[in-house]
Amino acid sequence: MKPLKPADLERQTRLDPAVRFVLLTGPDEATMGAVAAHLVGLAGAEAERLDLASPQLSQDAALLAAEAASMSLFSPARVIRLEIAGSGDDCLSAVEALLAADTAINPVIATGASVSARSKLVKLVEGAAGAVAAICYQPDRRALVGIAMDAAQDQGLRLSNADAQLLVDLVSGDQALMRREIEKIALYLDAAPDRQRQVTAADIAALGAATHEEDVSACINVALGGKVRDLPDMLAKAAAIGVAEIRIIRALGIRAMQLARLRAEVDAGAHPATVVSARSSGVFWKERDAVTAQLHIWDSLRVARLMTRLLDCERALKSSGTAGAVLFRKLMTDIAHQAARAR
Repeated sequence: MKPLKPADLERQTRLDPAVRFVLLTGPDEATMGAVAAHLVGLAGAEAERLDLASPQLSQDAALLAAEAASMSLFSPARVIRLEIAGSGDDCLSAVEALLAADTAINPVIATGASVSARSKLVKLVEGAAGAVAAICYQPDRRALVGIAMDAAQDQGLRLSNADAQLLVDLVSGDQALMRREIEKIALYLDAAPDRQRQVTAADIAALGAATHEEDVSACINVALGGKVRDLPDMLAKAAAIGVAEIRIIRALGIRAMQLARLRAEVDAGAHPATVVSARSSGVFWKERDAVTAQLHIWDSLRVARLMTRLLDCERALKSSGTAGAVLFRKLMTDIAHQAARAR
């Protein structure tokens, strides 16, 4: 089917029975998560949810189609939530089997931040009658302000444009964190859809919009910018305030995917500053100078190697009995040194 925008899926009030497979991908994991949660919710509060991961499908290509055709024993409806790791090639055969199956009564909602728009999986979905794909790019500042105001209204809060801008800036454009802050403000003000409350700048300041996002962004920019001397102090500060190592690695992964996408435009002849300043870039305005500098440093080959090492480090951090913390610090140091040499 023709690619949709995430907003098109968010506006849906029911699941389309003709759509067997919905693929959400792109650099904005917050939007992906929000849209996936909305679609899963459309299955109904009593629906059974089955969680699958793409490595399971690489071992059993028939599993997805079989589960999509199976009726729930205990619930009136069933929905399958698929988390895709990497490029999505490991679940390509399983999705092909699902789309070719005679019967599929349970919709599959899949998310994969690393699945590129040019991947075999996206091409398969776009060419299938029973599947849709939506690529989630980070909204620009104006869109984020609108999202904040709409999310606040859903919680029973009245949020002015100026205060919405303040909130967006405090969370550095992180949509997921912004929604959590809005929920916290609603609880603080005892707001609900039937109890409207006005949010003030003082309310936002009182709760502090507590976040380590700026510290995470600083770590990313120090490493990818090749600022070797600043790295030890930056990592020590992040550890002291409780920023998890895996959070930094995942944030680096998101930035690496963003650089890969933007670098393709640079390789085609565009200037880095022009690419980054475009509305379609998905780069938050505070990060534009840093990302522009990183595009000069990180070519496509370096970015591809970086993404592989980040995935390896994340696996190590999530596995017990590994030297994950040591590997994390070595990787951060290697990234900074490589960027310094390429500057």
